[in-house]
Amino acid sequence: MSHLILDIGNSRAKAAIIDDNMIEELYSADCIQKLELDKLCSRHHIDAAIASVVGQQPDFKKILPTDIFNHFHQLSHKSALPISIDYDTPNTLGMDRIAAVVGARVACPSYPLLVVDAGTCITVDLLDQDNCYHGGAILPGMKMKLQALHEYTAALPLVELSEKELDGSCITPSLGNSTRNSIVAGVCNASIYEIQGFIEDYRRQYPSLKLFLTGGDALFFAKRLFFPNFATPSLIMFGLDNILNMNLVNSN
Repeated sequence: MSHLILDIGNSRAKAAIIDDNMIEELYSADCIQKLELDKLCSRHHIDAAIASVVGQQPDFKKILPTDIFNHFHQLSHKSALPISIDYDTPNTLGMDRIAAVVGARVACPSYPLLVVDAGTCITVDLLDQDNCYHGGAILPGMKMKLQALHEYTAALPLVELSEKELDGSCITPSLGNSTRNSIVAGVCNASIYEIQGFIEDYRRQYPSLKLFLTGGDALFFAKRLFFPNFATPSLIMFGLDNILNMNLVNSN
């Protein structure tokens, strides 16, 4: 079956067509546009659709073709899930976090899992070996840290990381020899140390822990963390596809 998968994040929106656990087409933009979505859907025979929304809530009835909207599911804490949730406020839980841990479980059927989604925010989430989600941590992403340094000081510039700085083509300095390099060294290394600290803490509790990285900055961290990991940019998409299959079965 061919599915339309929508991941509406804080700063980017992604749409994918997944058929038989394979991504057939992927589209990413600042926000989902009906015209582009219509073009994407017209190229495929879509049986059902699912969305995870963290950013602004779209009017899916308006932007989805009618035949697809009739087989549409928006992920919520009330959705049928292949995992249990041990979280005090499930109604406030970002559904992208749940989709990511489900995607990691699909890729790794056993072991406790730590899932780091490095985007606008960095989220760290724990799924134990019994498929119970325990929550984790939310911290500012690197871009947010850079913006904060500029906005909350009088003289520090707004620094943007280059593609080479993000994709591992150049070494992140530990000692800045200019104001820009000092900001890069502080923000990048602080983010690495934060995630590394969470990994080491959870490994003490779960020695067989496996690490999954996703999000826009996943490649940056994959090359710098001192722990074997799986970097999977489409982790949320595959998690959503798995959840959609489960909810389609339950609706029949």
